[in-house]
This record gives sequence, C-alpha cells and structure tokens, in this order.
Amino acid sequence: MKDRRLWRGTAIVIALAIVGAAVYFSPLRQYLDPALLAERAREHRDAAWAIPLFFLLYALLDIFFIPTQALSIAAVLMWGWSRGGAIELVAATTGSIGPYLIARGALRAPITARLAAHRRTAEVLDREGFLLLLILRIVPVIPYTILNYVAGLSTLGVWRYVAATILGMIPSTFVFAYFVDAVVRGVTEPRQILNRGLAAGALLAALLVLSRLAAPLVRRRLASKGRTASPTDAGHPG
Repeated sequence: MKDRRLWRGTAIVIALAIVGAAVYFSPLRQYLDPALLAERAREHRDAAWAIPLFFLLYALLDIFFIPTQALSIAAVLMWGWSRGGAIELVAATTGSIGPYLIARGALRAPITARLAAHRRTAEVLDREGFLLLLILRIVPVIPYTILNYVAGLSTLGVWRYVAATILGMIPSTFVFAYFVDAVVRGVTEPRQILNRGLAAGALLAALLVLSRLAAPLVRRRLASKGRTASPTDAGHPG
C-alpha cells in the first residue's frame, strides 16, 4: 500500500512538472503572468455578479469534494488580501452548510458509506461538538471539504457548526491571503517584495509548523475518545 502511494505521488509530481514545463515554454505563458491575471481579475471585482458567482462556485466545489485553493487565490487577485480574505471566509462558511445538510438528509447513507474511515470522528463530535470542530478547523487534520460532511454525520447543531467553522478558519484564511497578496505584489511591484514577502512567509511557515506539531495531538485525541465512545453516543436525532 505504501509503495503504491509512493509511486502514485511520484507520478503526480512528474505529471505536474511536465505540464508546468509545457506551459512555460508555450505561448500560454503570457496569459498566466501573475501581474496580468491580477489586473484582469480586478477589472471585474466591482461587478454585481462577482461575489455571488464566487459564492456559488465555492458551494459547488464544497459539495463535490473539490479543493478550493484556486478560489482562495482568485479572491486575493480580485479584492486584495483583507477584503478578499473576508469574502472567502464568508463563502467558505456558507458553502460548508450545503454538505453538512446533505449528510443529515436523504443522502446520509451513501455519505456514511463513503466516509466510513471518518466514522470515529463523527462519533467524537457527538460528544465534544463545538470545541473539537473548532480545533479541526484550525488544525486541518481532516481536509475542509471532507470535514463538512463528517460534521453533518454527527449530532452537532447547525449554529454551533457555523460558529466553529467561521472562527476556526480565520487564521488560515487570512494568513494564506496575505501570502498570496505578497507574492503577487512582489511580481507587480518588486520593491515591496522584501518586507511583505518575509512577513508573509514567516506567518505561513508558523501556521504550517503549528499545524504539523498539533496534528499528532489531535489524532491521538480522536483515537482515545473514539475507543471510549459507546454505540449510543453516535446516534443522530430525527
């Protein structure tokens, strides 16, 4: 199993390298210039459809388990790191409600089967609720799109779910937004890259290190709590 994962990871890296090289040495390169992309994105930031479309795309990616990093970058390109981070935070929170409700509704059985590996997490959420979800949002042991569904399989109430989601995602959302903004400004305004780049890199590195250090503690907590959970703890109202 480990060898298969290693080969799969290696194949993905090689494929991405080939695609990246092909784009870099092709005419498409001029259309992927960060400065040009940022300029074109900001041309539409005040359009009436921009924010609603962003929210819609975020919700669709959430429902279909698709990573949302591309939209995170797009938000910064269009609205800057502070406004873009705020817009993404609200979009990520509202978009997470759809999968949560789907997991609690008619599709609960297939969602449970697909996320069988995370059943223990749902059971622990039944007992620890808000605090555990807040920790899992801050320390991404479980990917964002998957955790939305896992929380729906628990008995955690919708308002506590929303509160834990928006509070827990504040650090990573704004640190990543500031990092992307620093990179873009470094390309478009090279004189600003030193201070902003160092600050953004330090913040992102600190967040990654803290997440890495905290992840084993969170996993052990889930494992220990899961072993002590009784069958009745995993029940779902209604």
